[in-house]
Amino acid sequence: MINSRKSIAIFTCQVTTGYRMQFCETVNQAATELGYNAVFYNFLDVVGNNHSDYGDYEYKLIEVIPYSRFSGIIIDEESFKIKTTVEKLVTRIRERATCPVISASSIMDGFYNLSFDDDAGIELIVRHIHEHHGCKRIGFMSGPLKHMDGVKRYNAFKAAMTKLGLPEEGAGIFEGDFWFNKGREAADFFITKCKEIPEAVICANDYMAMALIKGFKDRGFRVPEDIIVTGFDGVKEGQLYIPRLTSVDRRRDDTAIQAVNMINNISRGAKYPGITLITPKLICGDSCGCTKADPSKEIERINLNANQDRSVRYYLGDIIGATLKMNIVESIGELERSFADYAVNFGGYRSFCVMTYVDENGKTSLERGMSSPTNKVYPAIIVDRYGDFKDIERKVISTDDFLPAESSDEPRIVYITSMHCGDRCFGYCSISMTGTKTFNEFYNVWIATMAVAMESLLRSNNIRGLITSLEDTSVRDGLTGLYNRRGFELRSAEAAQSMNGTGKACAMVIDMDGLKKINDHYGHAEGDEAIKCLAGMISHVLCDKAIAGRTGGDEFYVFVPDCDEDLVAEIKTKLHSAIADNNSRSDKEYILDASFGAYVHDASVKFKVEELIRIADARMYAEKQKKRTHRT
Repeated sequence: MINSRKSIAIFTCQVTTGYRMQFCETVNQAATELGYNAVFYNFLDVVGNNHSDYGDYEYKLIEVIPYSRFSGIIIDEESFKIKTTVEKLVTRIRERATCPVISASSIMDGFYNLSFDDDAGIELIVRHIHEHHGCKRIGFMSGPLKHMDGVKRYNAFKAAMTKLGLPEEGAGIFEGDFWFNKGREAADFFITKCKEIPEAVICANDYMAMALIKGFKDRGFRVPEDIIVTGFDGVKEGQLYIPRLTSVDRRRDDTAIQAVNMINNISRGAKYPGITLITPKLICGDSCGCTKADPSKEIERINLNANQDRSVRYYLGDIIGATLKMNIVESIGELERSFADYAVNFGGYRSFCVMTYVDENGKTSLERGMSSPTNKVYPAIIVDRYGDFKDIERKVISTDDFLPAESSDEPRIVYITSMHCGDRCFGYCSISMTGTKTFNEFYNVWIATMAVAMESLLRSNNIRGLITSLEDTSVRDGLTGLYNRRGFELRSAEAAQSMNGTGKACAMVIDMDGLKKINDHYGHAEGDEAIKCLAGMISHVLCDKAIAGRTGGDEFYVFVPDCDEDLVAEIKTKLHSAIADNNSRSDKEYILDASFGAYVHDASVKFKVEELIRIADARMYAEKQKKRTHRT
């Protein structure tokens, strides 16, 4: 799996979102320094506000993850919004993992837990607002009270207020959403619904704080001059916002480093308690008045944002063009080339693979639609930019191996994402980055685009297969599988034309002897079995270039391009031998036999197969008459 180095698996959602990018990049740095591969299972989960169309089916990947192959596992439980996914994941980890498991965001029984001390963090910021800024009327914007962290921080706020001798409910509590959608509603609540307008509002996370600041500004209230607003979590966006947020740093960097170090130390015999608390750190910013923005730095940042905005528009144009290209490909090879040519705007990467599931018949998920994973996969796409898979043989491997082995033994950073379209399972993709940085948001767009392209490719393959099947039905004999009369005439004419008037060609007519007697004495079902038996022997003795068809009840035509009298004699001898061998081994009460006629002719430009067949048919009939005369 990847290479000979030990690997740490990290389970999280949308690694480019919020604090998780910083967390993942710090894990990468720590793992690389200790010589581990970092393997991220990147779930997309809920995209935007409520789009779970992709995430609803990601749980299927959970069944094929080789948990026992990892030297350590880190799980970021709070990043999952689809709880059934994380429940299935935790169940499988408990059942199959044999390594240390670190929960890096919530308390989970049976695992080592690195838990941020929310109670201490809330108290730290409440105390700062009360003692440093002298505020007594302090409001609170909680997270959803059906969310574990929402409840925890709500209770921590009430406890901190009580501890400081302030009203438990403060100046008022508004239930938020941990996101940007309720800023206006919250601003209205604190301005119009509270007995007095709060001097400060503490928000249970930074995203709600930014939304609330905008809500206050839209209603003519200045932050921090009129109302202090603080956040919680210390996310990067909050520190880039104007005014820069006063917040509490959850120290995700420390959590990431400690998680990796714990795995390494436990593997060497170190002991750790079930729960290790991460101490909070106060971030004093502009939104409480502790600091003021530096105009020169803000101008520099605005210019940087303008450049990034221009790049985003440019990249969007790339993706639109690539999406159109990828959705008209006709083969997996074209899809591979499209990704290699166009997918360059999400960060530096070493390699990209798509592993497609393979069923018990050797069919991949691009050949046959699958609604559940299998235990074998095939590298349908490999884009290798640094020669990591040089000279690799593309072959079916077990999902226990998961990925083709690289030629290099350097520590790698790999991100795994489920590849599916609705309920349809294709497999999973992996991307190996060049450094410790994660990819950007555009990579997820590429994955979704490729999943749709693979669905289109599967449907095209199915349609082509159906057309081929229908065409095959129209030219094949249903009983024997040989060509029918129409099929024989079409294929033999094509073969004759391809000879371009050179060489010799042969037509043969083979007619079963005594079929009527078999039908009369043993039934038509037995007659059909005799016909199938003879057809099988004809197919067996013919050379690869021969074209054979059943053109009547007991009559077979054969056309052989580039054929001379010696080859005809060889085919006839083999056929008679096959018939004799069959009769000697058969327990049937009848003898199988056939009459044979052949005609070899120069393949002149004007020759027609039917003319050769007519002469071969006359010779076959002559042989049949000779047999009858001999029997008489």
